[in-house]
Amino acid sequence: MAHSGTKKKLALAIGVTVFSLGLCEIALRLLPRSKALPLGQVSYQTSDGTPVADFLEASKLGFIQMVTPPTSPRPRGKFRPSLDFFLCYSDAAKLQRPWMDEQGRVPVHINAAGIRDRDDITFDKPAGQRRLVCLGDSFTFGWGVRDEDGWARQLETGLRTGGQDIRTVNCGAAGALCIDEYEWGLRNRFGKFQPDAVLVTICLNDLIPSSGLFVQGPAPDTGLRLLDLIQGAMGKTPLELDPKQDWVGLLKSLPRKAGEDAKMYGDDKPYEAMWAQGTPQRSLRAMKAWCEERKIPLMLVLWPFLQGLGPARTYPFDSLHREVASDCEKADIPFLDLRPALQSTNQEDLWVTPGDMHPNPTAQQLAVPSLLEFVRRHTAL
Repeated sequence: MAHSGTKKKLALAIGVTVFSLGLCEIALRLLPRSKALPLGQVSYQTSDGTPVADFLEASKLGFIQMVTPPTSPRPRGKFRPSLDFFLCYSDAAKLQRPWMDEQGRVPVHINAAGIRDRDDITFDKPAGQRRLVCLGDSFTFGWGVRDEDGWARQLETGLRTGGQDIRTVNCGAAGALCIDEYEWGLRNRFGKFQPDAVLVTICLNDLIPSSGLFVQGPAPDTGLRLLDLIQGAMGKTPLELDPKQDWVGLLKSLPRKAGEDAKMYGDDKPYEAMWAQGTPQRSLRAMKAWCEERKIPLMLVLWPFLQGLGPARTYPFDSLHREVASDCEKADIPFLDLRPALQSTNQEDLWVTPGDMHPNPTAQQLAVPSLLEFVRRHTAL
């Protein structure tokens, strides 16, 4: 009899649980899907703290100048020379980023030569000074971190330990975002800094179509909103890409129209500039030829997507890293892959914010020892 009562209680408990879950599912389906912004969305302020709404307003305020053919293969904006402004991040009190001020701001200074560097870095190189010109996009610029926290400045500190007058020249995000633009920039603009060596730094979004700084897979979709929420809470997010899928092959073969419709190709990652079209390979060889004419070394560094990194996670882009390494070997271009330096650190610990997945000071510091050894091995700096 007692056994029969226990079974009835268990059945009742199961029934109540199922009924409650059903009510939760109905409620979730009736509610509109929220589109909460991730923590730490970026915006801008002028040096006096005036908010700047967007790229269009920045252009009207004179923040932006255009680089156009024949000095670039496509029109590209750059910050105007002698500009000071702030990158501003929402949720500052919650994020507690120690390199930001109490308002969640990071100062940016653009010098008279139009690059994020010190005012004494001009086209006139002092006698006896040696220069490593660093070409790249926002990963070289140091987006979201202070100038002194960026890898380019830290690399310079390491190169100067013997008291030598060695300077890194940060040409990142100075009106050039793709590898063919780096080539045009080297010939027409950045070569004027009189480099003794050239370091080209790229990220995978320079090579394949992407969702910005990452590749996004489908969100959990089990057909049940409640189960979708549970899976999301357990970390099954669109950043956790299915390891059984050949993501590199899929993205390399993505047709132009399909990619543009999905916003995987765009102004910052145009179809014609991608690895599958052969443009980066040709541009790297052209830069090598330019450097050889001047008897200076060219080196290439590859940043991974800050995605799929950390213990027990799968990084799905290894095959593209190997392709780039193989092509550089054929072209006799020294190559450094930074993924091993970052692989064991959780991706979330490498981001400026969840809303801005550029490398934060931790990621920058992790990269510097490999960069320093690489540059010393391949140059006389």
